[in-house]
Amino acid sequence: MPVKIGPQKPRKIYLAEHRESRGLTQEQLAARLDTTAMTVSRWERRATAVSTDTLEAIAEALGGFLEAEDLYHHPDMPTPNQLLRGQPPEVVESAMRLIRALRR
Repeated sequence: MPVKIGPQKPRKIYLAEHRESRGLTQEQLAARLDTTAMTVSRWERRATAVSTDTLEAIAEALGGFLEAEDLYHHPDMPTPNQLLRGQPPEVVESAMRLIRALRR
């Protein structure tokens, strides 16, 4: 059976959860992005679409090792990439050995 190609349900962005995990209010995040708290609220409620460029700016404004793609994952359930980002090479290699061993 052929795969249906067409509009897909937009992926959830965990903006409020990431913002709150960093102890920021909507007003504080808005100030970092040079926008309004109302705009941040609209993004969080999914009333307004968020462009890729805006996601990158949000990730930068939230700080840390956060990247735009990370906003699609709940901060309490980070991806392996998020966990390994910024780690020394020996930690990354050790984690990769463990992952390869688990896949066997």
